[in-house]
Amino acid sequence: MSPSSISPSLTRRSMLQASLAIGLAAPTMLRSGPGRAATTDIKFSLAAPFDGSNAAFFLAESRGWYREAGLNCQFDASGGSGEAVSRVGSGVYDFGIGDINAMTEFNVKNPASAIRCVYMLYYRSPLGAATLTKTGIAKAGDLAGRKIGAAATDGAYRLFSTFSKAAGIETGSIAWNMVGLQLREAVLARGDVEAILGFDSTMYFGLTKAGIKPADIRFIYYSDAGLDLYGNGIIVSQKMRTTNPDAVKRFVEVTGRAWQAAAADPKAAIAALKTHAPLINAELEEEKLRWLIRNQLTTSESSADGLGGIRAERLKSSLTSVSAGYGLTTVPAPDDVFDASFLPAAAIRKLPA
Repeated sequence: MSPSSISPSLTRRSMLQASLAIGLAAPTMLRSGPGRAATTDIKFSLAAPFDGSNAAFFLAESRGWYREAGLNCQFDASGGSGEAVSRVGSGVYDFGIGDINAMTEFNVKNPASAIRCVYMLYYRSPLGAATLTKTGIAKAGDLAGRKIGAAATDGAYRLFSTFSKAAGIETGSIAWNMVGLQLREAVLARGDVEAILGFDSTMYFGLTKAGIKPADIRFIYYSDAGLDLYGNGIIVSQKMRTTNPDAVKRFVEVTGRAWQAAAADPKAAIAALKTHAPLINAELEEEKLRWLIRNQLTTSESSADGLGGIRAERLKSSLTSVSAGYGLTTVPAPDDVFDASFLPAAAIRKLPA
């Protein structure tokens, strides 16, 4: 058919259809093309320096997953979980990884700025006491009457009264040696105290660095006395959660993929971390990451349910314990602490076999 034989009405109709097709396709092209129109800037506070505990985030970053989701992420080191909670609670940071128990205390004391945990990672709380085999301390009750080192600001110390009540330990019998976090492992290694309080992995690697053999280190977990607490998870500021829920959803989904990938291939995660922080000891940081995967991420609950979510009855019980330990005036409801609406699909949350 020659151009002259085409009907004018057909030509106009074809042109209109083509114009509509281009118009409908344009938003899609903007979303999926290299010139993405709406990229969200994210400030994220880690709960530690650049180490194995946060390698998963850099694995996802190195693979371009955050960028593909329209997120431009800035990951900053911090001095601990408490600092991460304060940063996110103030709104200066959009997201962080922090202890849900410290976050609960922040929320009760700052209801107007209450934040939420949206993805649980540490299903077994790392809070506990570390001791050496030579002390003869083998169970929670053996801590009675002993000399214990602790940092006043540390969550393990602040919850010790709740733990001691559950374990039947008379707190007045404890001789306390209050030290800074940087000196805690050193005082145990020197024999100045018989036990110290803190996160298991932090104490373990601090003690081995001080020359203590792994076989000589013993842990007594708060969970051993029935204080069944959740630990660190992804937390989000009130502003980000309420004003940009789509970005929260995208961030949590990518982060879920990141931890799944890190659990499947810790070496790859540490390689990504080393690209970001070249001075790390890759072998040591890989050991830290594997510790967390084995001791905090992988439990009967997370194996059955996948990472990310919580069991409401367990959280409810732990919130009662935490509120008592921190001397809080109210006990928050689980929904006031954890928001499950941002959880990704089950396939993304499933731990690798």
